[in-house]
Amino acid sequence: MKNKFKVMLVAIALFCFNLSVFSQAISLNMNNVSVKRAMTELKAKSGYSFVYLKGDVDTEKIVKVNAVDLKDAVAQILKGQNLSFEIKDRNIVIRKSRANNNIEQKVIAVSGTVLDVNGEPVIGVNIMEKGTINGTITDMDGNFVLNLPVDATLVASFIGYQTTAVKLNGQSNIHITMSEDTKQLDEVVVVGYGTQKKSSLTASVATVPAKELNKQVSHSVASALQGRTPGVDILQKGGEAGADVKILVRGAGTFGATEPLYVIDGAFSNNGLNSLNPADIESIEILKDGSAAAIYGSRAANGVVLITTKHGKKGKTRVEISGNFALQTPSKYLDFLNADEHREYAKQIVANSTNQTQAPQNVNPTHPEINTDWQDAYLRNAPMYNLNASISGGNELSTFNTSFGYFDQKGISKFSGFKKYNARVNGTFKKGRLKVSETLSAAFTNKEPQVRMVMGIPTVPLTNAEGKYVSSYKDYYVNEATVSNPFASYANSVRRNKTVNVTGSLNIGLNLFEGLDYKLVLGGDYVSTHDMSRSLAFDSYWDENGNADPDYSRKLNSLSESRGQRFSYTIDNILTYNKTLFGHHFDAMIGTSWMREYYRTMGIGSGSTDLGGPNITIFNGKGDITSNEYNSALLSFFARLNYDYKNRYLLSASIRSDKSSKFSAGNRVGYFPSVSVGWNVHEESFFNIKWISKLKIRASYGELGANFIDPYSFLSTAYGPIPSVFGENQIGQSSVMNGYVTKFAQENLTWEKSISKNIALELGFFNNKLSLTAEYFWKDNNDLLAPLLPLASSGQTIMTNGGELPIFNSASVENKGFELTLGYRNTWNDWSLDVTANMSALRNNVKSLGEGVQPIKAEVMMSGSFNDRPTITKPGLPIGTFWGYIVEGFDDEGNFKYRDISGIENGTLTGKPDGKIDENDKTDIGNPHPDFTYGLNINVGYKNWDLTAFFQGTQGNDVFALMKYDWYFGGANSATLKDAFYNSWTPENMNAEAPKLNSKNSAGINSLPSTFYVEDGSYFRCKNLQIGYSFNKKLLKKINVEAMRIYVGVQNLFTTTKYPLYDPEVSANTLFDRGVDGYWKAQESPHEATMNSRVYNIGFNLTF
Repeated sequence: MKNKFKVMLVAIALFCFNLSVFSQAISLNMNNVSVKRAMTELKAKSGYSFVYLKGDVDTEKIVKVNAVDLKDAVAQILKGQNLSFEIKDRNIVIRKSRANNNIEQKVIAVSGTVLDVNGEPVIGVNIMEKGTINGTITDMDGNFVLNLPVDATLVASFIGYQTTAVKLNGQSNIHITMSEDTKQLDEVVVVGYGTQKKSSLTASVATVPAKELNKQVSHSVASALQGRTPGVDILQKGGEAGADVKILVRGAGTFGATEPLYVIDGAFSNNGLNSLNPADIESIEILKDGSAAAIYGSRAANGVVLITTKHGKKGKTRVEISGNFALQTPSKYLDFLNADEHREYAKQIVANSTNQTQAPQNVNPTHPEINTDWQDAYLRNAPMYNLNASISGGNELSTFNTSFGYFDQKGISKFSGFKKYNARVNGTFKKGRLKVSETLSAAFTNKEPQVRMVMGIPTVPLTNAEGKYVSSYKDYYVNEATVSNPFASYANSVRRNKTVNVTGSLNIGLNLFEGLDYKLVLGGDYVSTHDMSRSLAFDSYWDENGNADPDYSRKLNSLSESRGQRFSYTIDNILTYNKTLFGHHFDAMIGTSWMREYYRTMGIGSGSTDLGGPNITIFNGKGDITSNEYNSALLSFFARLNYDYKNRYLLSASIRSDKSSKFSAGNRVGYFPSVSVGWNVHEESFFNIKWISKLKIRASYGELGANFIDPYSFLSTAYGPIPSVFGENQIGQSSVMNGYVTKFAQENLTWEKSISKNIALELGFFNNKLSLTAEYFWKDNNDLLAPLLPLASSGQTIMTNGGELPIFNSASVENKGFELTLGYRNTWNDWSLDVTANMSALRNNVKSLGEGVQPIKAEVMMSGSFNDRPTITKPGLPIGTFWGYIVEGFDDEGNFKYRDISGIENGTLTGKPDGKIDENDKTDIGNPHPDFTYGLNINVGYKNWDLTAFFQGTQGNDVFALMKYDWYFGGANSATLKDAFYNSWTPENMNAEAPKLNSKNSAGINSLPSTFYVEDGSYFRCKNLQIGYSFNKKLLKKINVEAMRIYVGVQNLFTTTKYPLYDPEVSANTLFDRGVDGYWKAQESPHEATMNSRVYNIGFNLTF
């Protein structure tokens, strides 16, 4: 009785629901539109979706609709097509009207489940008995129940999936697996200030699946993008905890900021992708060409990365939890000399050098058993943890999504680590003509920066018997040098880089009338940074009486601290109009944007004083305080028109005007137009090549700008004398140092100008199972804004205390390249296969630096003796070309012999040898830019199992192995690679790689930049290998779990390369120090090595 009562209640509820549906007030008034367009409008107004078999409905038929309720609107749309319809749940199910078969057959109740190839339920699938109007649709769990004849054939159909027919053969329970119909799918991609169908897209926009990013364990979304799409370079130091990651879109075209514009849910990010939680991402689009990016005007010269985060969906509340544990191991160890080898090495150094005194401990060691492996002391196996949780849901009016994330990475190098905490709240509200959505995220990161791997000699101990880091006395070192244990310094230091990032947006949309919508978008981003380095006093050597030796101590504390705040907000007002008339579709937009930026920094430095000590009473010493504060504004107007005729002929045009306060009054306005066209040849009636399912040709042209300079850079400055901020030394004596700075600014500074051109061909074969996209692009960047060093005759004076270089508006750079993407997707029986391969080739060239501007050299130095740099940037060469001497062998003394290339006459290079080696003999010795980069992603599915293999690499790039300077020429008092000893020049080994062992190698001719340091940086890497298993959903339902997947994987499983040091991915630098292994923010030696890690991980995904 109780069950009957429940059934009656359900029946009454369904009856009332249907009554409400049929009487729902829906105003639809459209003239001379296609059925497809009318369906789209009705879905937008009512929220009801149409479900029908392909071929049953003529969607191109022109109709007229004037209805005030849902039922009448549907009837008018389908009028004259001999169709019937039924409204179930939120679907309008359409069927062909056919005569009923009156032959009596045995009927049974059939139940079933419809899943996709990944085992996920497909909701709203139209289940019909073939040849009849008997049918139903699947529920939220993909289930259905239907009375059918025992020999009936079931037909399952749903938009975006291939129609599937199943013969019943008397079965009462069946399972249907549906595969995506790649020909029907018309993916919607996010573009600037809106969305667009991929089929009608005429610009170059790359989409990266979020599910692929989440298969890789990393603190950074940018790191996981590497190799995923052509034309997008990811530069990083892979083994560093919380390492900086830089993105380059189609090459570096500027000398200032090279990263693209990051837009997260409509808000501009001041912190790139560093604060994002990969688990929060719904989609990533990268706008690569001028046509796609021009709508963002002056901020888009380096491309645009659009991030859309996850929102809730209507239906039951979902709780998702994911976790991962990983173990990082150093991917490679180098061969350094052990203690016995080092003693022999030191003996030869002294024997081959002048004025060198041998260390007594190298001749008669007191503790010959000591053999310290400094490399092993620095490097370690390190854990990494990642945990994410979210709750989402919604109803007809609103949705919500709240998430939390925690990431903890210990560095593979001691004294380093990184932690990140994320929280996000996204919500939507929709009622009538009003739509509101909001996003709000907060992130906190705490990084302990990686230290330089300064290694001692193997003959001295790392610690004493009590485990304390100790130094060894002078008798261990040549020339009785005083060398402190670097671990003692690192262990007595506190270093932290902390960041707080809050990003949010509010989107309010209002439908004014049919096709016309207004949208107000408010976006804001706040970043606060706090970097601190505190050095504590310590002792590391004591004499026999227990007294600390001051030569091995740090007697005073010091503190260096900086804080920064950056806040920006935007107010966008956008009006859009969408209309289709007789096959002509128009999508127009006009808008205005107002942006403000505020920036403040403050720094203090105490030098080696008692500042930061535990018992401070006074500040007695020399220090400095710096501060800076500025703000800027940008006022913009923009418009765009997208047009297509029957999805065949495509056109898009846009224009943006930006007015920036960063330039002087007469140069503040910039205009940035774009136009692109496309032709979907496969939509033509004459195109009947069945095995070619897609043929699209497109081309684009766009002009972009950039204003990547500080405000007021157009103002000249002349000030001095400038005393140091604190004018006393440590004993109270006056220590004032005056200086003068003169900077004659370029008052006519104006926008950088970037002209981008792109042509592309898109092909699809065999119902788009096989796809190919090929693109060729040109990008010219002119009038680059950059701080450049003028010639001495220019009148610039920069003296003691320094000053900023003036900004010039003179340089130009071009990038040309080719991109290719190949994809294959197919399913059969229990198997699925998805393969994507991409390749991109790029040529970078500096066309001009401007009149009166010197070539740009690298920041990092080779050695202090010559103040020489390993790269140069000048016309005719790529940015950051390796610049030095060509080694042709060795002279009679075992030193490098360099090629004599050119002399000089009347200030002009002759190009002929002049019998001497000098600066004029330097030349191009290597290129850090690859000939091409590539990626290969393979996904294989079998029943509940899934396998992912991702490969990535570069070809043709060089690396300047600056660490060879430290590890070959560091001398007898530092760690040395075995190759520097065993493969050095001797009279018996004249075909060696390294010069003769000598103490002057670090400061003599052998230390100059040369081909000795240039190595092949090409590599092929298995970036990610992962296998997962998804548990049976029926079993999980018994414990109230919706879905569960577990997986194991390994990142950087192997790397094939000729590069002899740790790893060919050596730096995140995108400009003048790109490809330099050893780059360190402070220019003095020793330099910083780059290593990578292999990451073994295990994790789970759980949904309730």
